[in-house]
Amino acid sequence: MTETEIYDNLCIRDKRNPSHKDIFIDFTDDELPEPRESCFCDNCFYGRDRLALEILRLNKLIEG
Repeated sequence: MTETEIYDNLCIRDKRNPSHKDIFIDFTDDELPEPRESCFCDNCFYGRDRLALEILRLNKLIEG
């Protein structure tokens, strides 16, 4: 799995998700809801966000 594929599975409100900009283009940074907080986007609902965060955490441990 590539790093881009992992980021695609993060919460849609997470700025690291490439789809983030497409959906929240009309929001200012102050208006943007926090990632994962009361979020029911597909990635959060199906648990993909949690898994992606865990993969990123483990990759960070491996890389040192």
